[in-house]
Amino acid sequence: MQFARTLAALVLLGSAGAAQAHFVWIEQAPGGVAKAYFGEWADDLREKRDGLLGKVLAAPVVTDAEGKTLKASGEGADFIAFGGAGKGDVRLSQPYPYKDTLVRFGARAGRQDTRGKLDLELVPAAAGANAFVLQFKGQPLPRTEVTVFGPPKWEKRFRSDENGRIEITTPWPGQYVLEAAHVEDKPGEADGKSYAKVRYVTTLTFDVAK
Repeated sequence: MQFARTLAALVLLGSAGAAQAHFVWIEQAPGGVAKAYFGEWADDLREKRDGLLGKVLAAPVVTDAEGKTLKASGEGADFIAFGGAGKGDVRLSQPYPYKDTLVRFGARAGRQDTRGKLDLELVPAAAGANAFVLQFKGQPLPRTEVTVFGPPKWEKRFRSDENGRIEITTPWPGQYVLEAAHVEDKPGEADGKSYAKVRYVTTLTFDVAK
């Protein structure tokens, strides 16, 4: 029952504002390991492996910079680890059906690759840049809210321009997470369950050195 209430709140909050909802993000750890989390980064809320994390990320597809699929190599109380990621960008995708909505979670760690590969993705305008183009299925997505979270738990909302572009500043060293969402009123079926719309939620995580 607690799980159902929490997931219902997740979806409802997501429809009210992207920054308020749970999302998936990836952190790159030393040794070529990528760690996937589910929760609310700004609130230091990471769902547990034996709770929402394990239910939502039941079978994520994680790929390295070359598109090679990475296998789960371990887990902690609040993350799933994937080995062999190397130093390049890592991506994750996971669909999750809930009531009349198919939630498609996407996550990316790193900002070196200037190609978009996820359905909804924040793509750097140049390797390591602070300018990004929000792409939906390979095309710029204009006038869409993007939330940026910074190291001191700072938060600011942007809106992509007519070309899907945003530009941010990174004044502090540490980890940054960018998040955006988009809803497509497109019915379909997944795992034998019908849905009326698809909600895409994507994140981009990267570190700024001191």
